[in-house]
Amino acid sequence: MPQLPAWGWRVAFLIGALPALSVAYLRRRLPESPRYLDITGKYDEALAVLRIFERAAGLPFTNVTFTPSPQRPSFIEQFRAIWSRRLVRRTLMLWLLWFGIVFAYYGVFTWLPSLLVERGLTVARSFSYVFVTTLAQLPGYFSAAYLVDRWGRKATLVIYLIGSAVSAWLLGNAGTAPVLVLWGCLLSFFNLGAWGVVYTYTPELYPTPLRGFGSGAAASFGRLAGIIAPYLTPWLLTSGGLSQPAVFALFMAVFVLIAVDVLLLGEETRGRPLEHAVPVTGGAR
Repeated sequence: MPQLPAWGWRVAFLIGALPALSVAYLRRRLPESPRYLDITGKYDEALAVLRIFERAAGLPFTNVTFTPSPQRPSFIEQFRAIWSRRLVRRTLMLWLLWFGIVFAYYGVFTWLPSLLVERGLTVARSFSYVFVTTLAQLPGYFSAAYLVDRWGRKATLVIYLIGSAVSAWLLGNAGTAPVLVLWGCLLSFFNLGAWGVVYTYTPELYPTPLRGFGSGAAASFGRLAGIIAPYLTPWLLTSGGLSQPAVFALFMAVFVLIAVDVLLLGEETRGRPLEHAVPVTGGAR
């Protein structure tokens, strides 16, 4: 496969890192979850945040009393908890989902500029085409955000994953660079729409004491695929002897498999209070 100049990816990563500067502002201005403050014993802070919410909603202040929460579990205890009989189905579904969606995303989009260069485009032109495909992510996110509360998390996610599978197959069989960009935009739309649902869906499947750990564990397992996929794609195209359509058929299969994973193992959380999605112990009364 053609190699891109070193400065190409460095500049792209530098630009992509700029939004991280907003973290300092968000750290100071974004209120912490009252549920989290409750289970960590920070009752005064939890009450202050509730007051902010009530004031913004124009509601009268309510009297809230807190009951002591259990001691924060250790890493091992939390790991055992997410794989307990009560949560094993959800955890298995999420780990497979995260691994598959990260694998397919990085397997395709990390090498998309090189694939465009292979079709005869210059490096500069290939990055401009990739930028166009990236713009398709925005309507993907917004459309998924609109649909999750109408179709539900599970249905929206499955539909967007199937859309990603079809787009991956079309992308792998594109004959020219403009057609490749067209199907790349479609894949970008569906894939990043699915990502948006995943970020909403994942924390809703765990109780408050395990929400951060469970979500982080699933995402961390997925990041292993983010390490594997960028190396596997060029290997399959060179040493592996597979054609480009065959490699993209592999990504299509991954999207289909995780769609089936969600369809069979996923649970709908739309319209269900977090207390009902998973029983929560301790907390405010």
